[in-house]
Amino acid sequence: MKHLLLTGSSGFVGKRFVPFNKNRYQITTISLRKNKVADIDWQGVDTVVHLAGMAHQMQKIDDQIYFQVNHDLTKELATAAKNAGVRHFTFISTIKVFGEHHNSKLDENTICEPQNDPYGESKLLAENFLRSIQSPDFKVAIVRPPLVYGPGVKGNLIRFLDLARKPFPLPFAAINNRRTMVFLDNLIALINQITDTEASGLFLAGDRQPISTTKLIQDMRIGMGKSPRLFTLPKLLIKALSAFRPELAIRLFGSLEMDTTVTNKKLNFVPPFTIQQGIQSMVDWYKHEKLK
Repeated sequence: MKHLLLTGSSGFVGKRFVPFNKNRYQITTISLRKNKVADIDWQGVDTVVHLAGMAHQMQKIDDQIYFQVNHDLTKELATAAKNAGVRHFTFISTIKVFGEHHNSKLDENTICEPQNDPYGESKLLAENFLRSIQSPDFKVAIVRPPLVYGPGVKGNLIRFLDLARKPFPLPFAAINNRRTMVFLDNLIALINQITDTEASGLFLAGDRQPISTTKLIQDMRIGMGKSPRLFTLPKLLIKALSAFRPELAIRLFGSLEMDTTVTNKKLNFVPPFTIQQGIQSMVDWYKHEKLK
């Protein structure tokens, strides 16, 4: 049984990772908010799974906070792990390192251009440092997930779930975009495969296929035992939304697709859960926790 040092155990992925793997690994959790890297006991640690980080914030925060948490702290942690003789380090990065606007599928060779985005920039800076210190005795795996969904989700998907439970029709029919997302348990299964094989390199996380906004809201409503009841938004309103709320329009109508073929082949990995299973798991959690 491998001994893992896990950061970020109180976060969205970490809260699921620990019970998911309670019989698979010996897991030591560490809060980097409450503890100093210098005080970590590295005795017996085989691998680090570094989930902790400053996620993208909707409200404005000082850009330096992203760099202090996502780069500086990662640098300190990885350097200490390497010096302590830890063999393997897995860093959870983000799709945001690619930048915002792409007209083709993202893959391992896509140029990263996260301009004017301190979240993406700080994660990419951390990736580059980790590559600079990897060696045969200190293998580094970098995972870039897209939007992660599942039990405990926050942000825009909670707003979607709130909409899905409403009794009235919704204007999301006939949206034929393609967006790669990853179910929480599929992401954890990918991390486990990387951990078990001590794989190194760059890996892209994603479900077996992309999903459209229409299909997402349909599956949410069906999971809640409702009829989809969707209608098509007039083109003039879509144009107006694109003009006045471009970021929202991109999320609703734009595509953002990753090609995970190389990752899955390299790891001999198939995401174990379908999108429908993932959405149903998220909906069941929402009904239990939010609709009490």
